[in-house]
Amino acid sequence: MKKIFVFFAFILLSKMEVVKAQDRVDHLEPVISVFELSDFSFDYNTKIRKILFKGLSKKPEIRFLEKPSFTAESVLEIERMQGKYFLIYQICEENIWYSKNWEGIKVQTFKTEIDKASVDLIKTLFDVAISQVRFPPAPIPKQIVNADGTVFESVTLSINTDGTNYFFTTNQYGKIKTGVIWSPASGTKMGQLVNIGYGLVELAKAKNELVFLDEDLKRKIEQLISEMNE
Repeated sequence: MKKIFVFFAFILLSKMEVVKAQDRVDHLEPVISVFELSDFSFDYNTKIRKILFKGLSKKPEIRFLEKPSFTAESVLEIERMQGKYFLIYQICEENIWYSKNWEGIKVQTFKTEIDKASVDLIKTLFDVAISQVRFPPAPIPKQIVNADGTVFESVTLSINTDGTNYFFTTNQYGKIKTGVIWSPASGTKMGQLVNIGYGLVELAKAKNELVFLDEDLKRKIEQLISEMNE
């Protein structure tokens, strides 16, 4: 049985071209519906909700979720509490997918207040990014003729193996909207968006009682908003 599986896997791989994730178009893509997830993926996402999202709001102002292939998962949120806004960053001590004792995984939490003007600018960025969520273009089959004259179609597929899925979520009048990108290339708009997410993580880790966007991060956000609106 194992030999048969390996044989068909070899045939499949021999009849498709693999493209890098960096070759994708430069925008967020829709999140796969819960009804389309495999049983493994559904179980994995349920564990993330139970472990990583524990104590967090179901409707944050924004969310930046990292799901790496091998390292620990993490999430950053901005939540509104009693008229104030807080950056909350939570990171697992190990990767949930590979853990043999996922229920015992500990989560480290960072929390600091952030001013409203900073929140408004961050939300504008996330709103613009989410508004441009698009499905990836359908692969175009290519006809290939074997030496014996038989013809088959080859489809170009994108295979994600080692990298990170980045999820960006925004709360638009109580309705949660999310887009995702897989390990975007450096310098692209989505690459800049991810780097800004990391900048917000650093803000959340600050020990200040109240944090603001520094001039450099503010400039990067404003510039990316302008680029995405062109």
